[in-house]
Amino acid sequence: MDIRVMRSFITIAQVGSVTGAAEELHVSQPALSRQMIDLERELGRELLDRSGRRITLTADGQLFLSRAREVVGLFDKTSEEFRAGTLVGGDIHIGASETQAMCFIGMAAARLARTHPDVHLHLHSEDSDAVTEHLEHGLYDFGVMVGPARTEVFRTLALPRPDVWGVLVPAEDDLASRDVATPDDLAARPLIVPEKRIAQNRLADWFGQARPELSPRATYNLLFNASLLVREGVGAALCLGGIAAPGSETSLAFVPLSPALTSQVELVWSRSHELAPAGKALLGAVRELVNPTELAAEVRARP
Repeated sequence: MDIRVMRSFITIAQVGSVTGAAEELHVSQPALSRQMIDLERELGRELLDRSGRRITLTADGQLFLSRAREVVGLFDKTSEEFRAGTLVGGDIHIGASETQAMCFIGMAAARLARTHPDVHLHLHSEDSDAVTEHLEHGLYDFGVMVGPARTEVFRTLALPRPDVWGVLVPAEDDLASRDVATPDDLAARPLIVPEKRIAQNRLADWFGQARPELSPRATYNLLFNASLLVREGVGAALCLGGIAAPGSETSLAFVPLSPALTSQVELVWSRSHELAPAGKALLGAVRELVNPTELAAEVRARP
């Protein structure tokens, strides 16, 4: 089994036919069919269901597709790092949960762009579980996540300015003009909450006896679609601030919780995967900005 065969399998899965994949890969259909037969024989499993007009994947095929994408992605990433040579250049892949702390990463990236213009960032917006999985497989260089991360697996750097929890409501809602929202304010409202259990547990603790059971109207993993539900009156979304833009154009308002509830955001990278020079350069830029005095001066200087 080699990378070429994995790429061929991925293309077949995407196109849905050996003939179409052969045209896209510029190989003959018989040769590509033989590749797949040899691959299935090597693995001892049937990967492709050829019984219909369109080829589909078996359960084993779905698993192999997931693993093939990881291997090919890691191979391409490693190849790019070696092509960069000794110069500080190449690609940095960052998986990020939704957090206002990405502005801080942007400040470090802007510094890096001035000193190392051949470094290119690739941002992947996902929930923390997906970011963690891709970090563990070496597909991402860094993750930006609401902590705490598993320190036995990852190295971490706490970012300044923890995220603040609040409630997202329609702009015409009674709460929109309030400075804060209390547990009693939200006790009887239909809620839209994060799907992660750890976040729900923190919110349940914040409510205390004001709401014995959270019983959300809806859950979400990324906030944008949830914000559309808020705008249509489905419920009020408990969320981190600075993600969904409040204002007249979006017809939304964000109201911080009281008592205040915050979450620490961390820059995370693997203990077992060596950072490429570009990754080390970005980490250096972030570490420089962790100095609170320097960070405050840069924030004041921004237009």
